[in-house]
Amino acid sequence: MKLEGVRPSNFSGIPLLIAILSFVLILGAMELSYWWMWTVGWILIFASWGVSAKIENKTLILKYAFGLLPIKLKGEDIEEVLVLNRLEKGVLLRHFPGIGMAYMGVLVYALYRYFALPENLLPGYYVGVVALIVFSSSILISIAVPLGKTSHKLLITAAISIAGASLLWIKSSEVELIPTIPFFLIVMALWIVYDMDTEDYIVLKTKKGKYLLTSNAPRDKVEKAIKGIMEVLIDD
Repeated sequence: MKLEGVRPSNFSGIPLLIAILSFVLILGAMELSYWWMWTVGWILIFASWGVSAKIENKTLILKYAFGLLPIKLKGEDIEEVLVLNRLEKGVLLRHFPGIGMAYMGVLVYALYRYFALPENLLPGYYVGVVALIVFSSSILISIAVPLGKTSHKLLITAAISIAGASLLWIKSSEVELIPTIPFFLIVMALWIVYDMDTEDYIVLKTKKGKYLLTSNAPRDKVEKAIKGIMEVLIDD
């Protein structure tokens, strides 16, 4: 049985390691200007996210890497199932500190890179770095502040985005020639935070660590998915 509308995340385990490797490659590409690193890095980012979750033979199967990497969890492996949403106001960072450390690493590198770059280069030199600052900061805010406090997160994210736009103008007087960039940063950051904060999350605590399932499906499908997971525990 496929769990409709539910996807595994890359917040822990092998998928998190793949995501961290992708960050390293992308940052390395920015530093060394190797396009192959940039391309492989983005491929690995998409590969780190799960594509589906299903129940088969009393086993919960989480598929990653475009469906090529299955992680199988039997009922005896699952110790606790926790549902986080806007009502429970759970904090994702509390359950998955590893992903927080990964994004913090990206933020520290991006800040270092920004201040290391000289002024008045072509705007493109600063855009990628500032985008990393804005997006990594926004995601850290989203996973560190309890779910449900959407308005607070959006306000903080808007302030971070405006600060990011200011960083562009400080470094390059020519950035005014491309006014869509600050607007793009603000819109994308707000969308990322809003999307993350309006999803439902299912935390699976297992003997192998914690896994996170995400869903923006209607509540009835989420409840059906939770029921299916619980049946795996009961049947086992």
